[in-house]
Amino acid sequence: MTRRDSHRFLIAYDIPDDRRRHTISVILKGFGHRVQYSVFMIDCSPGKIPILQHELEENMKSGEDSVLLCDLGPSKLVDSRVITHLGSSCCAMLPGAMII
Repeated sequence: MTRRDSHRFLIAYDIPDDRRRHTISVILKGFGHRVQYSVFMIDCSPGKIPILQHELEENMKSGEDSVLLCDLGPSKLVDSRVITHLGSSCCAMLPGAMII
């Protein structure tokens, strides 16, 4: 069951350093699930995003690393009309929402 204010966030990153890239992926796994090698989906209240942003900023080099956070809107409204996936995926996209 999802929270009424839960939003789905798409997060992608480009981090050249192996150690920092691994750290960022571990942080993101704690909030959601991987849908491609450097792309995660997270369902949570918008109020949790500042916590995630702080953790990411603490572990990245702002001059070298890039993280993109996209609010796709309320989780209950995000479905195949909003997200289309073509081709093979490195990771299975989990059905339903993840509440954090």
